[in-house]
Amino acid sequence: MLVTRSLSICTVLLLSGSGIANAFITSSRVDFPRHRVISPPALRMIETINLESLGDDHEAEGTRLAESIAGWLDVEWCPQDVHSAIAENAKQTYIKLRSSGDDCVSSIMHEVAENLHANWSQYDKDAFVNAWDVANYVSDYLSVRSGVEACNCHNQIFDPDV
Repeated sequence: MLVTRSLSICTVLLLSGSGIANAFITSSRVDFPRHRVISPPALRMIETINLESLGDDHEAEGTRLAESIAGWLDVEWCPQDVHSAIAENAKQTYIKLRSSGDDCVSSIMHEVAENLHANWSQYDKDAFVNAWDVANYVSDYLSVRSGVEACNCHNQIFDPDV
């Protein structure tokens, strides 16, 4: 019997003795065999993006994030009420995590995706994107706001102040 452990796709690199990755993909997670998990030096050197520079007014930054998400979706597709609802869900997730002391972009991105996915039946009828599209946008938005080079999943971040 194979014992597995679920990890997010960017958390671990698992190599077998032959150098071939062993993973079993299920929904939004990847299941890796428990044995032989390694952390190559290159992975240990990846620096996380910290959001301490955004200050302690998480409500204001969450509102700005929501406005940016809704604006991006409205420009990308067409103005719809569902965009504000999606943005509000992401805002509440952001505020909850930041208020609890979580300053890591990747964990906020992951939690936004998980929360949206769990409630996607509310948005699915009218949305042209999925939970991970929004979470990737959140990651790019927060990276840009913190002054760090983003992954550029999105060509342009919507500025709600313009």
